[in-house]
Amino acid sequence: MARGAHAHARQAQATQPQSHLSDAEREDLEGRIAVSNYHNKNVLLALIFPIMIVAKLMVLFILPDKYFFDNNRILNMVNGTAGDDAWWSGSYAVATNMFIKLNVLDFTTMAQWTIMLGMMFSVLVFAMILRANSPDLLQTLFILATVGLLNIYVFNIGKDIIQFAFFFAVYVILVLPIENSVIKVVGSAMVLYFESTFYREYYILIAALVLGVYAILLFFRSRRQLGLASLGWIIVLMFGMIYAMMIVAKAIMPDEYNQIIGLRAGYSAAFGEDNGGNMNTAIHNWIPGGGLPIFMVNYVVNLIRMMLPFELAIRGASYLPFFAFQLMVTAYMVNLLRKINQVEDSSLFIAICVFLGYVLASALFEPDFGSWTRHESATFPVLLLLILNPLQRVPITKEERMLAGTLKE
Repeated sequence: MARGAHAHARQAQATQPQSHLSDAEREDLEGRIAVSNYHNKNVLLALIFPIMIVAKLMVLFILPDKYFFDNNRILNMVNGTAGDDAWWSGSYAVATNMFIKLNVLDFTTMAQWTIMLGMMFSVLVFAMILRANSPDLLQTLFILATVGLLNIYVFNIGKDIIQFAFFFAVYVILVLPIENSVIKVVGSAMVLYFESTFYREYYILIAALVLGVYAILLFFRSRRQLGLASLGWIIVLMFGMIYAMMIVAKAIMPDEYNQIIGLRAGYSAAFGEDNGGNMNTAIHNWIPGGGLPIFMVNYVVNLIRMMLPFELAIRGASYLPFFAFQLMVTAYMVNLLRKINQVEDSSLFIAICVFLGYVLASALFEPDFGSWTRHESATFPVLLLLILNPLQRVPITKEERMLAGTLKE
């Protein structure tokens, strides 16, 4: 593992400015950084299960029930005690029937489900991290925070663990020893399409957007130099893709078009302002009015709000971890887009396309910031590929900054 970390240290510095260091000094720094990365990875692996335990204690004894509104509903549906609260349609029915079939141990409590699923899927997370690149300090902290979120919101009886399973299937396709990116992007889109056939219908849109993002990024990936203007064009083209999709939907699928246009108003009508306190971070449109132009303005504004959720930070200290988590995800994604012409690994390139397709669709459908964070953390298998790679390394330590040419001894 140390040799692999050493190689990653070399790759991470390949695009950095050349420093004044001699070959011997550079070799020494690379070795010290490799040792540090090896230590970070061992610490990360060692803390996965302690983080799981702390998260499960929070689920069982600290966090209020409103954080687990859907989980409790599905638990009661599985137990046959939901009564009028049962929703025997859509993703609720799919999740409930799945857990009924899986309940060979006759579990009846949240504690039983969350502990068992936490242990099983934390082993899976451990295996994924074990094969990943060695992290730097920031990457280590981010992955640990995400493991905590997974064990609070996802590794439990509910709908989100099914989404995690599908993104793990995408992850498996991405890490296959196949260099052909077309095979990987089509395979990933097929997994997401399959999910749409019986679980969440809007995943067919994510599958289509993944292919669209792939076409856009493929063009910019071939360019020798990228600047802020290129990054701007990438973003504009993605928004243009959404606009074109809506125009086509209006012409050939008017019912679906009207459903998307009125979706956020429908959330307010169905749940009220905060769903009785269970959705007090609802994403309401800021600009009133109807029609496609107003819709697109609100779409852009809402996507920016989701990627840079400063309104969460001012709600109180309890929201700061979610705010910090999202800022890091956004920063990592912008960094990869800025360096898209340096992405040589087909797995990483398709992972970027999958995640961006997911984000573009989520801005249409996510009702509140809580659901957004929960669903985004369920993309962890793909997110892991985006975060733990040499292009995302940040020179924080003295040795890393010296090797990057930003610090002199």
